[in-house]
Amino acid sequence: MTEPARRPDPPERMCPSTSAANATVFLGMISPAGRVAYVTPQVPAEVALAVPVEAGTPVEARYRLAGPCITSSCGFWTGDHCGLGARVVESYREVADPAEPELPKCAIRRTCRWYAEQGPAACPACSHVVTDAR
Repeated sequence: MTEPARRPDPPERMCPSTSAANATVFLGMISPAGRVAYVTPQVPAEVALAVPVEAGTPVEARYRLAGPCITSSCGFWTGDHCGLGARVVESYREVADPAEPELPKCAIRRTCRWYAEQGPAACPACSHVVTDAR
């Protein structure tokens, strides 16, 4: 008798807006206009964290960092999905630019929690998020 084929484990979900303490990936820089300028291919968070920032400015105000989704250890976790991802997408829908149909290049899309739960609508909304670590 043969064993049924085992499905591969789902990929670890990544939070696209994590604190420096949890970061494993440097996702991008925050532009002066407040948008994320994504970095591809994937760059380790240590690269961004090694660059000194202005005193009193949290690193998260200059860089977008990603790291493993910590689910129930996060204040945005609802019990079955990321409440922040859902809120960001819903808020952005009201001001979305229909001329922005192309998804930005993103190093974590394949494993991104927001993309997995909200679909392609998460991507343009995500590019407007600045993590506030204060």
